[in-house]
Amino acid sequence: MMQTNKKGYKELLMQRMFLAIISTIVIQFFLISTLLLITNLNTNYESWLQSTWTAITSFRMWSYFCILATVTFFQGIICSKSFSNTPPYMKSRFAKFCGMLTSQSILLCTLHVIIGGLLVWLHLLVKGGTYNFLTTECKVVYGTCLMEEQYILFLSGFWCGLYFFLKTSLFRINYLKFPIISLSKVFRFKTEICLMLPSWMIKCVWPVVYYLVAYYFLRSYCRSIILFLISAQLESEPLSSISNLLSLSLIFQLWLYHLTYVLTIETMYLLFDLYLTEWVPFDFKQSQTFSNEDSVITLTEALSMDKIPIMQQLGYLDLVTMAEKEKSRRGILFTLSQPGGHPYNWNCIVEKCTSLIKKFSDDLNAACTKIQEPLTMNAPTSTTITKNAAIQTGYVYRMRNLVREETPVSAQQDEIKTYVENELFIQKFIKTKWNNFLTYLLSKPLISYIFGEIEGGQVCHILFNGQSIIWAVQAISSLAVLSLSEDSYGIVQKDLPLIITTLLDLKQTLDKLQKSNFMTKKQGDDQFIKQIFQSLCTTTKRSIYRVVINFETYIGDLALEPATMEQLHHFLVYRE
Repeated sequence: MMQTNKKGYKELLMQRMFLAIISTIVIQFFLISTLLLITNLNTNYESWLQSTWTAITSFRMWSYFCILATVTFFQGIICSKSFSNTPPYMKSRFAKFCGMLTSQSILLCTLHVIIGGLLVWLHLLVKGGTYNFLTTECKVVYGTCLMEEQYILFLSGFWCGLYFFLKTSLFRINYLKFPIISLSKVFRFKTEICLMLPSWMIKCVWPVVYYLVAYYFLRSYCRSIILFLISAQLESEPLSSISNLLSLSLIFQLWLYHLTYVLTIETMYLLFDLYLTEWVPFDFKQSQTFSNEDSVITLTEALSMDKIPIMQQLGYLDLVTMAEKEKSRRGILFTLSQPGGHPYNWNCIVEKCTSLIKKFSDDLNAACTKIQEPLTMNAPTSTTITKNAAIQTGYVYRMRNLVREETPVSAQQDEIKTYVENELFIQKFIKTKWNNFLTYLLSKPLISYIFGEIEGGQVCHILFNGQSIIWAVQAISSLAVLSLSEDSYGIVQKDLPLIITTLLDLKQTLDKLQKSNFMTKKQGDDQFIKQIFQSLCTTTKRSIYRVVINFETYIGDLALEPATMEQLHHFLVYRE
């Protein structure tokens, strides 16, 4: 069983991220080799394979590839930070726009553009066999001349990096897709690539079209700039006409470069997903008092790491795996601590699960039933009113003195009271006017669209974290059912009312969201949101049925509230 140190959980994540980045670089080398194999295609198969092998194994290829691999490594390090941190909630479109202008986004955009250019640069250098891949010796006049077709290909690499960053990476929300069934990384990688490759091939057509159209209108400016920078001239006929730009060979090479770049970037995110979602078994802390294993992180501590969402998700993944497959570890969960005889492990697990589910239900319920209240400021609270009344009457009432004592009010206290009242009135007046001004601005459609809160944005942000809730619901319901045969001490019985109430509250919140018109509207990531929501509804209903069916004969002995019994009645008669 793998053990994870408390001080080394960051090392565990960095190790997995490092393996994902190294795997990306290996796949990137394979893609470049495949690109050379395709572009060197000729009818002489022996010469074709020999020239390709010589280019791949040459020192020039490896030295240039080290530069590309270094930039890719830094890009992977920056991308990995988005997986280890909780994504912030962007309340408005203006907040989203400001989030795009962070130093991390700007640096990531720069690396995307550089990698796109380096990818084409590496291929042209290795394929052409010369260091001056943009220029050549003029045949008619003296000097160096520009090879415009090479220049178009090289410039397309930078455009490719910029386009796909703005199209996909800029608005990407890096959430981890855990597999429903535990599969090997190789099988998952092959399956995902086969599913997404056709769509990537189609998506790479449009940036090529946009690039050719833009170059057709800006060709003279682009050509004059590069000729000035490299002090070259143009000897052959420029690629100015539409027929020259629509060359099948040129279009195919542009499309091939775009496809290679997309495969490199998307496989990086896919490999992050494969490595980070790998199951990690955590240990239990069998004794609370006499335990010297402080260096080993426990399952309870992993479930508590809400600031590190990856570790918390891995904790709940281990919990649901234990609840469904590992009887020996469940035996440790259902035992009592020695000395003391307390169900320490079970108490910690059920507390973390129910707390997480309750917080999720409360947040989702608040987001669904959020109502704009009038912006009125009631400055004096009940305590302040009581104090003011005591000051105004000039009397003080004490618990052990039933005789009313009159306290003299000095002139200085009267001035202080008047000053405080005036200050509170001024603050209340300013806040009221400011809130009225903001309400007036947000009533304008354009301003409200930019600065107002996005409808359903908070609900989407909450649902993005729904995978841990699904596992928590599955785990506590499965453990509660298995306790009938495995819990020899009966430690789960005391928490059955809490588990049932928590699951019913979650179901009510999900039903309220389902009845609203929110799920019928198209959201930012419509497919993922709907998938998480449907999984939550199905898992919650199935878990309640699992508990009700197995504890049907004991429901009356659980001392549940009448409202809870009324809700359970629909499950007892199978009407849900």
